[in-house]
Amino acid sequence: MKLRDLLSSCLMLLCLSSRAQTVVESMALFDDGKTQEAVAQLTKLGQSGDAEAQNLLGVLYDNGQGVAQDYKLARVWFEKAAALGHPSAQYHLGFLYEAGRGVAHNDKQALYWYGLAASRAEPNAQYRLALMNLNGFGVKPNPAEARKWFAQAAAQGDPQAQRQLGSLYAKGLGVAQNKILGYMWIDIARGLGDQPASRAVVELAQTMSAQAVNHAQDLAKQCIAKSYQGCEVTTR
Repeated sequence: MKLRDLLSSCLMLLCLSSRAQTVVESMALFDDGKTQEAVAQLTKLGQSGDAEAQNLLGVLYDNGQGVAQDYKLARVWFEKAAALGHPSAQYHLGFLYEAGRGVAHNDKQALYWYGLAASRAEPNAQYRLALMNLNGFGVKPNPAEARKWFAQAAAQGDPQAQRQLGSLYAKGLGVAQNKILGYMWIDIARGLGDQPASRAVVELAQTMSAQAVNHAQDLAKQCIAKSYQGCEVTTR
């Protein structure tokens, strides 16, 4: 996988400054197979305080992409970028703490970093934060809090979050039970290729009337047309 593909969400931010253009050039070098040169350039930028370069270096070391995999070194770079307020780095740092990679497992620290990133609209962090609240990892189980963060990630097009949000609606966990909305979100996730959603939507349909399923499918189409915004209507 190319580094540009792995971190495509960063490109818009990278193009906002002439300094960031150097990071773009480093990514281009990486894609051209000039790995050592790219890493050297990113390292120089990272050492000078460029948060984007620091985050990219963290990703490289975390994945062992173009460099030897080193979770501890990934943590060092993520910490530098996270301290500068980089939301992706904050998410990655939270994941290292949750997984115990390059650092001792610590759910409290994971929640802290996920919370910072989630408040900056980082969808991966919103999803992980929701899961931890749902399952009671590092915090008392709180389905309502989980629903809030799943909803924010779902509105950004995250299919896993959409499926989880649909499941909460279908079961009435953290929100009033609404199988139509549950089906709607799960069906949207299925359409985006989420495999568990394919099974879940069939199982949920078996508990609903044909009319309700048709209504939910119509709502799913409307939600997609609205780019997942304002879809949590109060209908049954």
